[in-house]
Amino acid sequence: MKLATRAKEQYGPDDPRHAASLSALCMLHRLRWERTRSREALDEAVGYGRAAVEVSPPGDPLLVRHMSSLATALQEVFDAGGEMAVIEEAIMLYRGCLDLIEHDDDEYAGQQSNLANSLLRRAQREPDPLVQDEAIRYARAALRATPPDSPGYPIRLVNLGGTLAALANSAQGVDQARSMLDEAQSLWERALRRFPPGHPARGRLQDSLMTIQMVRLTLGD
Repeated sequence: MKLATRAKEQYGPDDPRHAASLSALCMLHRLRWERTRSREALDEAVGYGRAAVEVSPPGDPLLVRHMSSLATALQEVFDAGGEMAVIEEAIMLYRGCLDLIEHDDDEYAGQQSNLANSLLRRAQREPDPLVQDEAIRYARAALRATPPDSPGYPIRLVNLGGTLAALANSAQGVDQARSMLDEAQSLWERALRRFPPGHPARGRLQDSLMTIQMVRLTLGD
């Protein structure tokens, strides 16, 4: 935190390193929020994130990261009870990230996944079939764009499965809900096989699989 603060003061507003230091402070305060649940820390994260995006000079290669960092902080605000406008801004930022990245860039799939997660949050707060479909579409696209041998591939499987499972409650009929849950279970089982023993995600994923199996039973599977 001290190093980032020092860098912010050392470099002028026209220097890309000034924006980078602000973005670093955004991330550090967001991590402090996750650790302490101090709303002051979260507000600081959003403030520094906004400043980083605003002062990024034209052509700054790190602008996408600054936008993504701010969007992540805004998602935390939304999860803590923020208004719809907050998640709408996060969605807008992630869309902006995709506009700035080449499709073959390694970061593209990650930003597709981020956008899918924001759209899912919005759809869960206020169900909208168009938003739900878009969330699933971007989660699928992120999975397709991730090489199967990538360390991030199991996470993409988990994310798409989670999106389908979460939105099954809003499915149009039992058959569609069952189909979504079937696919979610298949995706999670594939992810579980890819995570190495002792991976922290394995326990949560196994619990999720047990839950989805019980839900399927209630649907007459």
